[in-house]
Amino acid sequence: MELKNKLKELRTSRAMTQEAVAEQLGVSSQTVSKWERGLLFPDIALLPKIALLFKCSIDSLFDMDLVWSIEHRKEFSAKIHALHVKKDWEGVYQAWIREIELNPDHYGNYADVMLHVYRKKLYDQGRVEKMISLADHAEKCCTDDDKRNEIYRIMLQLCSESQDPAIREKGRYYYKKLPSLRHSREVYAKFVMEGEEYRAQILMNLIYEIDGAECCIRQLLLPDMSLEEKLFYYQKAAALYETVLDGKYAGFYDPPLLYDYFEIAKIHARLGQTEIAADYVKRILEALEKHISDSEKQNKSKLLYATSMPNATPTEQLCKKLLQSMISSTELESFNAEISDLLDRFNKYYSHS
Repeated sequence: MELKNKLKELRTSRAMTQEAVAEQLGVSSQTVSKWERGLLFPDIALLPKIALLFKCSIDSLFDMDLVWSIEHRKEFSAKIHALHVKKDWEGVYQAWIREIELNPDHYGNYADVMLHVYRKKLYDQGRVEKMISLADHAEKCCTDDDKRNEIYRIMLQLCSESQDPAIREKGRYYYKKLPSLRHSREVYAKFVMEGEEYRAQILMNLIYEIDGAECCIRQLLLPDMSLEEKLFYYQKAAALYETVLDGKYAGFYDPPLLYDYFEIAKIHARLGQTEIAADYVKRILEALEKHISDSEKQNKSKLLYATSMPNATPTEQLCKKLLQSMISSTELESFNAEISDLLDRFNKYYSHS
């Protein structure tokens, strides 16, 4: 889109008159009119003010997004993957920062680098302050509520790790920016959606509610609880997912339930209840078998499988990590042969897929 059309589109989408734009930028309405007719181009010194007024980047004024091709994203993803293989966490961080500097309108990248800093515990003051500056920019300029809220969710966790009271308080700020459960917009989907779009949204609401409730129950667990008390909470958490998964293939949504089963199996083993522990190990292995069977993948959960969570870790990685944790568990040593066999078949299946 030409600059003249872009300026008009941005102005009209915000219900602003040419006079209002002129007043904000300190120029005449005739000048704005000439911009929109292609008779005059804005002075380069005005571009930052125009971008700020319309809450966009200078790049987007000239449709630079079109330059960022699919090939570029593929190359960048390959670069990030190579750095992960080498465990060059500083390299990953710098690569994301450069990508953001080159393309400041892609706010999904902001969440990715923030998540990287949080997961790899890169908590030095400079990085955390850089993440805060990115979050502040996204708050002012990002018009996508989902992406902005994802940034808030990550930043509140990241800031909570700081020993600096001011940064910890910033974490509370991000927490308060998130929509509360009681006022979540998703419950009002029926007023703005219909048909398959509405059905998909309801199924998405369902898994978010289940996932949140399951997470809350696990957070009630305390280190000094008795094994019986811990067992109670893990079983309640598992029951939530059992309701919606119904023993069917559930892709990304299997691991939360199976990790609960893993904890339940370990507790039963420690209590000397080996037969019950064996039953839960069997449940885990049977569920994971579905992930390497093309026919079983067609037998999906009726209440689920309409969506996947944003920025979700690939399912096979979560499943492999679970199997590796089970092999490392002293409580489940007697099941190592079956677990190792499934892990080997997992690796072979996904190496050819």
